[in-house]
Amino acid sequence: MFFIFGINQKEEKINYNSNLFIHSCGKYGRIEIYKTYMTLSIFFIPTFKWSKKYYVKYNCCNEVYELDKSIGERIQSGENLEIKEEYLINFYYKDTRKVCSNCGSIWNEFYEFCPKCGNKL
Repeated sequence: MFFIFGINQKEEKINYNSNLFIHSCGKYGRIEIYKTYMTLSIFFIPTFKWSKKYYVKYNCCNEVYELDKSIGERIQSGENLEIKEEYLINFYYKDTRKVCSNCGSIWNEFYEFCPKCGNKL
């Protein structure tokens, strides 16, 4: 007799309706909320979940913060809460890449001109 099991990290987007607002980066943006967790699967059926964390991503500048777990659970259950700065725990990531306004290519922050079309970034 043998068992097929595995441990995976999963990510799911939480349904959250945020209004368009001006973020501290100076751009208009919306908030996206994600939940990550570890899962144990036996015979490809998820049976146990642990290490749940919620993250807030600002789509204007791609900054990612960890969200307080209790607030994340309330939002996932259907409450429409306003995300306040005191709910954000840790700063994780800021996308410093530049997007070309001419061709839409994404390049490293150190480029001054787009290598694809030559437009100023």
